[in-house]
Amino acid sequence: MSNLIGLLSRLMLFSITTMLILSCTFSSENEVAEKPVFKCLPCGLDCDKVLYEKEGICKHCEMELVPASTITFKTIEPSAICEYISQHPEVVLLDVRTKEEFEGNTEPDFGTLKNAINIPIQELEANMTSLEQYKNKDIIVFCSHSHRSPRASYMLTQNGFKRVTNMAGGMSVLADSSCKK
Repeated sequence: MSNLIGLLSRLMLFSITTMLILSCTFSSENEVAEKPVFKCLPCGLDCDKVLYEKEGICKHCEMELVPASTITFKTIEPSAICEYISQHPEVVLLDVRTKEEFEGNTEPDFGTLKNAINIPIQELEANMTSLEQYKNKDIIVFCSHSHRSPRASYMLTQNGFKRVTNMAGGMSVLADSSCKK
């Protein structure tokens, strides 16, 4: 009887060892080392869809290439912005252009959105704490041509803001003036 128990114990130990070896082998064979994928910060051009293998600058729009997985903000088309604002009056509108552009003191004057707050992209990092009150609100970020607003949207998401949307194209392509100041 003791021989039978010893044989069963060794057989069980052998089975467990074999299963562990097989599971480790199976896992390592199926684990593919993924290469990091980089994308340019969205600018509204076709290069937004191009994937790169390393960091750098996009050769098409000259935006920074960042890990694709870190681009978590959404994009809204200018044609949908006024309707969105009317349906979501609590949305925070963040204009990241210069004070002069925001106030309409530049040529061309693209105007701004009603109730927008202005924090120029150059001052955004230093003013991040003043935006803390909006951390859990919907925020739409915009500029004149959608070159500064994607960077600002990225900065916000990297600082814990979860509900950030970038307006593609910027104020320069906003045809509907119903939500302009």
